[in-house]
Amino acid sequence: MGFSGIFLGNFRNNKDHEPINMKAPKVYPEFQHGQTVLVVDDDPFILRYVERALSMAQYNVRTANSGDKALAVLNEQQIDIVLTDIVMGNSDGFHLAARIEERNSGLPVVFMTGAVPETDQHDQELCQAGLLLRKPFGPQQLWDFLAGAVRNPACSHAA
Repeated sequence: MGFSGIFLGNFRNNKDHEPINMKAPKVYPEFQHGQTVLVVDDDPFILRYVERALSMAQYNVRTANSGDKALAVLNEQQIDIVLTDIVMGNSDGFHLAARIEERNSGLPVVFMTGAVPETDQHDQELCQAGLLLRKPFGPQQLWDFLAGAVRNPACSHAA
């Protein structure tokens, strides 16, 4: 089974119930070619999926499966934006965002989640501000979300 087949099998219930197109990204030119995204999630499937989807849209991608590993990546490489899961094993994306703000003030941090209830007030505020991507999501949703996030002035002050 190919990568898109794995994705369809696990995320067939995307919120728009549309087929997932992994072939034709409609990305914004100002945020591809050389921009580096650090993706942080404790789920190895999500890390592989997001890495593959972003690579297809010609983003440079680094991954980390914990907040501590994400901070280590930030120490060794210039990153343009961080996309982190909110709920992770021993940490959470909000704590990671606060630690990033202490070290790299102004580095944009955006969030993804499938675990926080949609009725959560902070979750709703992040969605309205364009700083939260709800799982499951398709590649085009991911590309559009990141392109919008880098143009969003609230992005560097997400947490």
